[in-house]
Amino acid sequence: MADDFRYHIDHHGSLVRPSELRAARATGEPEALAAAEEEAVVAALRTQRRLGMSAVGDGQFRRAHFESVVYDRVPGFGPAEGPQPLADAAAIPAARRRTAPASPTAAGRLAEAEAATPLASIERPVFVVLPSPGYLAAAGSSLADPAAIDAARASAAALAAILRAEIQALAGQGVAYVALGNPLYPPLLTVAGREQLAGDIDVDAVLQLLVEADRSAVTALEVPENFRVGLDLTGSGRVPTTERGYHPAALDTLLDETPFHRLCTDFPADPAARLPVERIKPGLVLSLGVVDTSAAAPETVEALLDSLDPVFDQRGEDDVAIATSSGFAASADRPLMSEDEQRAKLRLVETAARYYWGNEI
Repeated sequence: MADDFRYHIDHHGSLVRPSELRAARATGEPEALAAAEEEAVVAALRTQRRLGMSAVGDGQFRRAHFESVVYDRVPGFGPAEGPQPLADAAAIPAARRRTAPASPTAAGRLAEAEAATPLASIERPVFVVLPSPGYLAAAGSSLADPAAIDAARASAAALAAILRAEIQALAGQGVAYVALGNPLYPPLLTVAGREQLAGDIDVDAVLQLLVEADRSAVTALEVPENFRVGLDLTGSGRVPTTERGYHPAALDTLLDETPFHRLCTDFPADPAARLPVERIKPGLVLSLGVVDTSAAAPETVEALLDSLDPVFDQRGEDDVAIATSSGFAASADRPLMSEDEQRAKLRLVETAARYYWGNEI
């Protein structure tokens, strides 16, 4: 299915927290924090509109971190214990890992408040990014033996039902696009990552667990026809790969008969380290993280176009989007760039997009 509502620009949701918001969060005073969050969200929406973003989000300013939209509303997540080799390989900060409950149940909606202000404030498609059920079930687990994998699988199935209900509710609110974020995939899909993990986990069994759970969350949705769901493989910045790149069979496991409309992936400067575009079937929109959020220095437009031109020549314009390599506040462990530096990065995405779609974006 082609991307027929012209959503050609991504930035993965999380934005640099303004200093006023960080200060309000540090005080812990609920009313002051709520007011600061609302003010920051409205300002971020205006910035995204001025930059020509195809769809807008709230910057995830109401979250302490990416996963907290679930951790705060689904009781039973506990501290991660013991080794977590997959989360280590995916560079997930330890402070964001949790052990999933065996039988999770949501205490109300997850992202209703996040969607409300964008939907009420701006005439532009609204998007929300949620952590995927596979990610939530596996990030804090050792996955070291069949029993651990079975436990994660059971938690993931229950979490998938919670996420599916939330996605349907967001679509009913008027949200145009929901992406499920799962940064655990790259180590399971790359040759180097699989070799690194082979002594610690059954990489194929864990990959299958993630794929089944994440697909379950978006299968048989009752949503408007033009509603879109994506799978976001990006996370805490660029995960190093080698010149050996992606494992073909593992990539097929992820992509064959996928129910997702969109795949968001890192797109590093080294062509050998990129996801092989030729293996992505027509109709699945490939959102390429060509603008690097792990470094504040801006790329040149010419460099971006040089890397993107071969993809557009191969896939055409309908099945491609341009993005940052991850969210801007994906990791508390990574120094935040300034809001001005962030704005320059987002402007690069928009500028590059105009070379391909002109005023259509």
